[in-house]
Amino acid sequence: MTPIQARSPHARWTWIAAGSFVAVISLAVLGAPSALATSHDQVGLDQVPETTPGATVVVPHPISVTAIAQRMQAAIQAASPGTTVGIDVVDTTTGTAVASLNAGEQFYTASVVKLLIALDALKSRNWQPAPETADRIGQMLSASDDDIADLMWDNGGNNAIIDRMVETIGLSNTTAPEDTAQWGETLTTPRDVVSIFHYITTTAPASARDLILGALHNADRTAADGTDQYFGIPDALTGASWAVKQGWMDLNSSTTLDTTGLVSPAPDQPYRYAVVVLSTQPAGTDWAVAGAALTSGVQLLHAVLR
Repeated sequence: MTPIQARSPHARWTWIAAGSFVAVISLAVLGAPSALATSHDQVGLDQVPETTPGATVVVPHPISVTAIAQRMQAAIQAASPGTTVGIDVVDTTTGTAVASLNAGEQFYTASVVKLLIALDALKSRNWQPAPETADRIGQMLSASDDDIADLMWDNGGNNAIIDRMVETIGLSNTTAPEDTAQWGETLTTPRDVVSIFHYITTTAPASARDLILGALHNADRTAADGTDQYFGIPDALTGASWAVKQGWMDLNSSTTLDTTGLVSPAPDQPYRYAVVVLSTQPAGTDWAVAGAALTSGVQLLHAVLR
């Protein structure tokens, strides 16, 4: 996208859950061994640690969802100073938060908005798209194809897409861009992105769910514009199976980089966790540096996504 001036400072809002998301969970310390295996497509069984007979088993103290997210933020900011981060990680089986920080703050979606473009295109066709339309939607998501997004954005009425999806899903703080030509300037919150994934997995018809998640699961390493998409979730949570929608955008005043998706820590836990990390990084931040920063933060989830 052509660099443009950022509009306004992020505003904090209060979220009223449309689903059953709750903001508390007791978790083991981040230093615990990882339960994730070594393959994106197949996750191995957890290893049972050996213990000395008669030894006292020490149960780690639980750590708060905010503390986990603060450690993630610290890791990201150490790699990319001056970055603002929003985090929401939710166990979809219970609706409880695993990590949360600035979850109600607005950030630019960049290409994450393609989830809403895809859902709106499918819904407007009564969830029964022609094969060529389904193929275009899959390509838009897996390769993050901007040309297809431009076409669907225009065909769907630009900002009207956001208005319809906000009402359909019940998003509390997602707003259409001021410049109707710049879909990447849509504003959303980590919590609203979790709600989008919740809608995809629980409410959208199975055919739409399979199309979208299939594309996200098979996200290309190299996007249509040549960007390496495997930052954040894909590079950090090695061994887990995932379905991701990444976002990146370079503005005159800031760099946007987002990693979002559903994560399966084991084969019997399909898409158990919704993981959303949105970031506003300093203008001109090198893409490799920006991506590595998100990866370093998401890596800290290894100990708690199990």
